[in-house]
Amino acid sequence: MCNPLLSKHVFLLVLCIAVWNLPIISARNQATLASDPPLTTVHINNNLPIALEYFTIHCKTNTEDLGVYEIACNTAYDWSFRFGGVTLLNCAINFRRYPQGRLEDVFGVFDMYVADRDKSRCPTNCIWNVTEGGVYGYRDYNVGESDISLQWPKPPPQMS
Repeated sequence: MCNPLLSKHVFLLVLCIAVWNLPIISARNQATLASDPPLTTVHINNNLPIALEYFTIHCKTNTEDLGVYEIACNTAYDWSFRFGGVTLLNCAINFRRYPQGRLEDVFGVFDMYVADRDKSRCPTNCIWNVTEGGVYGYRDYNVGESDISLQWPKPPPQMS
């Protein structure tokens, strides 16, 4: 049979040890967090005209396929990671438009994050705007003027 007085003392002893070590454990966790690389987020904004409704995006990193998504006008696709394993984020983007009343598929494959190019350019936020004219990249939170401009590939000529 268990002695209730002994159980109470053992519980108090364990509680005291846990509280005594709490600052040590907390400091150790902070040191680990401080040495972790910063979180990087890639934001891909849909800045297409509302009439075009959405674009489709399919992104892959050097380690995984992130899937296919439809991104509505004035919304964004966001993906976050810690630098280390991920060194490349490559995305295929496409949408349909109707110049002069005929259907045209617009399609391009772009490197949205390349470690050698972007780890100092946009260490925490890589911002991209998808427009009819192309895909424009901005440094960390600097949405004034783009520093990277990627154009849509020219569509093949129409057969008559």
